[in-house]
Amino acid sequence: MSFFKNILTGKKPVAQKKPEAPKPQQPKPAATPAAPAAPSASSINLSAKNILTQQAAADKSAVLKLIADKMLELGYVSADYTEALVGREKKVSTYLINGVAIPHGTVEAKHLVQKTGLVIVQVPKGVLWSDKGEVVKFAVGIAASGQEHLAILQKLTTVVMDEALAKKLCETATVDEIVAVLSNKKAAAKTEAATDLNVKKTAKIVDPSGMHARPASIISETSAEYKGTDVRLRNGDRMANAKSMADLLTMGAVLGDEIVVSAKGPDAEAVVVRLVDMINAGLDNDAEDGNDNANYNPLEALPAIDAPNGRIVKQGSAASPGIAMAPAYILKAAEAPTNSKPENIAAEVTVLENAIKKAETQLTELQQEMEQSAPNEAAIFKAQKQLLGDETIIDAVVAKINAGNNAAWSFHTVLETKANELLAVEDERIKARAADMQDVSARMVRVLLNQPEDSGFPTEDEFILIARELTPSQTAHLGELPVKAICTEIGGPNSHMAILARALGIPAIVGAGDGLTSTVNEKELVVVDPQGPAFVAGPDEATQKKATQAIENWKQIQDVENAAKHEDAKTTDGHEVDVVCNIATPGDAPSVLENGGEGVGLLRTEFLFEASSVEPTVQEQTDALIEIVKVLGSRQLVVRTADIGGDKPVSWLSMPEEDNPFLGIRGIRLSFRNLGMFRNQLEAIYRTAMWQKEQGVESGIHIMFPMIAKVSEWRQARDMAEEIRAKLGAPKLKLGIMIEVPSAAIQADHFAPEVDFFSIGSNDMTQYVLAMDRLHPELAAEADSYNPALLRLIAMTVKAADKHGKWVGVCGNMAADPDLASILVGLGVKELSIAAANVPAVKLLIRSVSFAKLKAKAQKALTLENSEDIKELYKDRSDLM
Repeated sequence: MSFFKNILTGKKPVAQKKPEAPKPQQPKPAATPAAPAAPSASSINLSAKNILTQQAAADKSAVLKLIADKMLELGYVSADYTEALVGREKKVSTYLINGVAIPHGTVEAKHLVQKTGLVIVQVPKGVLWSDKGEVVKFAVGIAASGQEHLAILQKLTTVVMDEALAKKLCETATVDEIVAVLSNKKAAAKTEAATDLNVKKTAKIVDPSGMHARPASIISETSAEYKGTDVRLRNGDRMANAKSMADLLTMGAVLGDEIVVSAKGPDAEAVVVRLVDMINAGLDNDAEDGNDNANYNPLEALPAIDAPNGRIVKQGSAASPGIAMAPAYILKAAEAPTNSKPENIAAEVTVLENAIKKAETQLTELQQEMEQSAPNEAAIFKAQKQLLGDETIIDAVVAKINAGNNAAWSFHTVLETKANELLAVEDERIKARAADMQDVSARMVRVLLNQPEDSGFPTEDEFILIARELTPSQTAHLGELPVKAICTEIGGPNSHMAILARALGIPAIVGAGDGLTSTVNEKELVVVDPQGPAFVAGPDEATQKKATQAIENWKQIQDVENAAKHEDAKTTDGHEVDVVCNIATPGDAPSVLENGGEGVGLLRTEFLFEASSVEPTVQEQTDALIEIVKVLGSRQLVVRTADIGGDKPVSWLSMPEEDNPFLGIRGIRLSFRNLGMFRNQLEAIYRTAMWQKEQGVESGIHIMFPMIAKVSEWRQARDMAEEIRAKLGAPKLKLGIMIEVPSAAIQADHFAPEVDFFSIGSNDMTQYVLAMDRLHPELAAEADSYNPALLRLIAMTVKAADKHGKWVGVCGNMAADPDLASILVGLGVKELSIAAANVPAVKLLIRSVSFAKLKAKAQKALTLENSEDIKELYKDRSDLM
């Protein structure tokens, strides 16, 4: 954003130095005194003086006051801690499970903590703890400046999972019994000795964010490869099945923790060594950490509204920049499913299995939709699919069904328990993943109960969405609605909901506190100002005027990129580049023109095949294509024939399971094995061109064949297309191929005399050049598009095309990255096909640079030997102007 602002104001952009990746901590020199070791669970003083039993309290506030007073009395805090405890509850409820809560202070209040300590208050009659109706009878108050209390919290989590024991702690346990349960050293030692397996080694967590979702996902996927071997990880006395991402998250492992990796089975030694090496090397290469959408700073150019005032004014955390004022829409929380005894246990398990398959299909579709506008964020839904296959979760659900419970209640109960375990972990990033578990739970409940996915959000009138919290699935669909902003009662700025809101460009505030959904009136005028960050319901006249002015200011900032979006993308020295769009459905076509796209560089026709339970007819395919060309007119529309296979299966097509589907029957290979389907698709494309001719419109349709690896494949596809065209008497269309297989790039000089154009599919090309699965969690960071080998193959393709007067486009994700777009244009790529939302920024970039300088820099990039050097070369783009 700042680069483009500098262009328009005539300022030279300052090179932005990217933060260095965190390095594992090195041992300090011997002369430096060692830091004192953090107390273990057993060293935290827990005795009669810490525990208040058989208390009577009117409400939650009274319980928090009891805890704060006792903390001050015991010297755990230096001043009244009540406000800190209340402040935490406003951000997120500390309710755990089975009548137990873990109230603790805010980060801002850590300076008040003198020493770590716990205060326990037992309230047998209970107090209402949240607007969800949760009642607390056993509150474990925590004063901690660090993370030394996590071990006892993890023990508490394990203990209160036992409903009978939790009930006793809540209602009848004496002081001595409570102490015995929560600080029994012998029991902890016994657990450790009993649960480590025979082959074991120790590793140290070096990732600054600890064992959050991505490291847990990597470990679980890696462990799952060793099918006959039992693999476990232990953090203190908290044991986890290494093949379960959910289990790994609940360990609460943070930076510096020593983790025991153990295994038993034929591959025990191999898996232990591999996991220990991985953990010691660091696993935190999540896209969130290198993505502007993940680490949010409020928009500097847009100041906060000064002294906002209204019927309700709340402070929250900024999650996505911007400003909005509109009527409120209150999202009501879904009710938990009721339980009933199934008539047939075996049939209920089958129902569960079928529901899991359907939910996985839904998540695959959602992932593919998000890849068009926010490819990094789409990985959120890949991680959710992993939860659906988590053996620990599925086993627990089946156990509950076998005990006589229905599938919906069983799944909800197991996932809610897992989510509560995550909420008990101190690390905010790990805690934020609880929303993913709740999201998966809600999806499964809907599927099991045959409920519609429709959220009921307004579809016509503008609104600001107010919710307790939003799941990633709910947020992903907001891009299609007239939502102006989001405000949630709970959640953090690094939650997946917040990341998606930033990717979709929706202003958002999270953690604004309890009560919004019950105190804000439906359709009441509200203001969301993430720069504050402030939420105002019923703003007074002065605040409305300020908000109106702020909205106008924000529009001007957006106008910086949008002002010339419909102008040609021409460099300062006159070189023109076509900026077109990738689309997946007819509904995407209007956004192409709205954002200044000059046409479509890639229509993914798979949408027709994946969304249908049977093969779409020629007429159905033709109708869908006509819907698109009605919008585009004679503008370019590159229609890729079905790229099915690999990660894109369809239910109605017989596709045998393959050990490596990305190297198997996919793309043009699958079309050749299903000639009836292929002919029908080609006929639909040519019939669409015929319809355009009848309307007096010159067709801009191009046909592109995917996964072409040999010249003979191109000729076979070309000849079939010509045969069908001649039979129909249809207009001639441009025919081209995707360059995504290395052999096609290497033989570009043989293809170029015959094809009309090349389009480089950078996503697949990258993974095939590097032999790295682009979806593999361990390899995703390494499979980057800056690799010199990839760039050289692109340069080779462009050279062959130029020699024969043909053009080369790029339709993969790399075209939307400013640095990579600069490289591509410098290499001679004539067309960049990107998501519609990226068009204004990419056009502005091209208009601000010199083609001669782009070429010179790209040639230098080709001489470098690794991706890091190329990235460094493009950190400063001021020499391109």
